[in-house]
Amino acid sequence: MEVLSASEIELRAWISRWYDHAVAAGLVRPPYLLDDAKAMRLQAYFAAGLTPEEGAQLFFGTVH
Repeated sequence: MEVLSASEIELRAWISRWYDHAVAAGLVRPPYLLDDAKAMRLQAYFAAGLTPEEGAQLFFGTVH
């Protein structure tokens, strides 16, 4: 049985909310596979204090 730290639990919950928002906003269609590089990018957004909604917009948004 894998034991997760409190920060890992918070990160997983954040990513779940990020994914739900991205799908609801039409930014991505399921299933969306997260590779290691993308997961690290999301972890940085989480660590920076972005909301899942902000993270989804930044991750999938248009680059100007």
